[in-house]
Amino acid sequence: MPEPIVIESLSKYYNKFLAVDNLSLSVTENSNVGLLGPNGAGKSTTLKILCGLIRASSGTVYVDGISVAEKPEQALSRIGAIIETPEFYTYLTPEETLSYLGRLRGMNGDELRQRIKEVIRLVRLEEWSTVRIEKFSRGMKQRLGLAQALLHDPPVLILDEPALGLDPRGVVEFRELIEEAGREKTVFFASHQLVEVAQICQEVAIIDRGHLLAYDKITNLEEKYQSLESAYLQLTGEIH
Repeated sequence: MPEPIVIESLSKYYNKFLAVDNLSLSVTENSNVGLLGPNGAGKSTTLKILCGLIRASSGTVYVDGISVAEKPEQALSRIGAIIETPEFYTYLTPEETLSYLGRLRGMNGDELRQRIKEVIRLVRLEEWSTVRIEKFSRGMKQRLGLAQALLHDPPVLILDEPALGLDPRGVVEFRELIEEAGREKTVFFASHQLVEVAQICQEVAIIDRGHLLAYDKITNLEEKYQSLESAYLQLTGEIH
C-alpha cells in the first residue's frame, strides 16, 4: 500500500521568496509526525500545498498515492485538516454546521446524523451542540474545527498549529483530543512548540528556511542530542 503522505522535491516561491526548498519526506501509516520549525520555516506552506489550498512551484505531494495536483478531489477526500484558526458561520450551531459540511461532502441521512453525534461526543461538545457558535470561546471553536476534520472519518489528519492562542488548560485538553482522535489515523502536525510535538508525536521532521534538517524518531534525536530541545536548537542554528 502507498504511504499516506509523500512529499517529493517540493518547492514554493512567493514572488522571489523561497518558502519551501526542495523538501522531500514520507509519513508512514498510523504514525504521528510533527513538523517542527520556527515561525517562517515553511510549515504552513507545506501543509497548505498538501491540502490543495495553494499550488507548488515544483515537486509533487501525494495522499495515499494520489497526486493532490492531478486528482485533488480524490486526494482531499482522504484528508481532514485544521489550517490556522477555523472560521464558521457564527449564527449556526455545531449540529447545523456539521450537517451543512457533511452534505457538501456527499453525506446525508442517518449516516450523517450518527456521525455528527459521534464527532461531537469525541470533541466533548455535547452540551453545546445546539448553541450558536457566536457564544463559543476560541478553544471551543478549535474543538469544532477538529470535529469537522473528523466528520468524514478520513485516514489522514493534517493539523497546523491547532493549539495556537489557547490558554494552558485549553492546550492540554486539545492535546488529549488529538491523541484520542488520532488513534488508527496518520497525523501530520505542524508546530513551533517543542512540548506539543514531544507529547503528541513519535517522529519529528525539523525544518528551517524551507529546508529539511532532520527527520527521525524523537527517541533517536534525544539519544543523539541529549534532548529534543537541544536537537532543535543545534539543527536550526540557534545555538552553536
